[in-house]
Amino acid sequence: MLELQNVSFRYTPRGNNILSHFSASFGEGELVAVTGRNGSGKTTMTRILVGLEKPSEGIVSYEGNDISAEDASARSRFIGYVFQQPDRQMFMPTVREEVAFGPRMQGLTGKALDDAVENAMRAVDVAEEADRYPRSLPRGTQQRVAIASAIAMNIRYLILDEPTSGQDGNEKKRLISLMNALRKQGITVILVTHDMDIVASDCSRVIVIA
Repeated sequence: MLELQNVSFRYTPRGNNILSHFSASFGEGELVAVTGRNGSGKTTMTRILVGLEKPSEGIVSYEGNDISAEDASARSRFIGYVFQQPDRQMFMPTVREEVAFGPRMQGLTGKALDDAVENAMRAVDVAEEADRYPRSLPRGTQQRVAIASAIAMNIRYLILDEPTSGQDGNEKKRLISLMNALRKQGITVILVTHDMDIVASDCSRVIVIA
């Protein structure tokens, strides 16, 4: 279980709270939508979950342990995060090397690393792009590469920030199918979105931030 417990956040000690005494929990295999107006704190909440920001008050816990002080690199052992613009998190020359970077940093080598990378690329249908430069790919394919990078690290939670904005219908269906496949593997997907069609038809729960 991943939880935010009575979390408040502000960017400066005397600034206004972006989030105030916010609590939420995320169980295994859920597809949870996080929605609300622009500026309401949706992305801030996910950045706190993944460790890119630290709560001003309250705690973040995982499996009953307080992880509030852990940074994003430590939390990457169980949380993957895909930015709204996925090309901003890509820096390796090929898709294969991009997907391999995280598990290599975790200590995987040799056949174990190769298997993790190949399995992740096949799971999101980017194996045919393995030798291409990831930032040259269409946005929907870049998202799937970023998801493969997370899967290769054996994560339990995946956060997607506005993944369907600017996507055509076919790419959106492909993404929904992938999210449901991940749920069946026990991975929890936390989806920041304004797409009410997905919220209504595919999400098991909705968190609205005002």
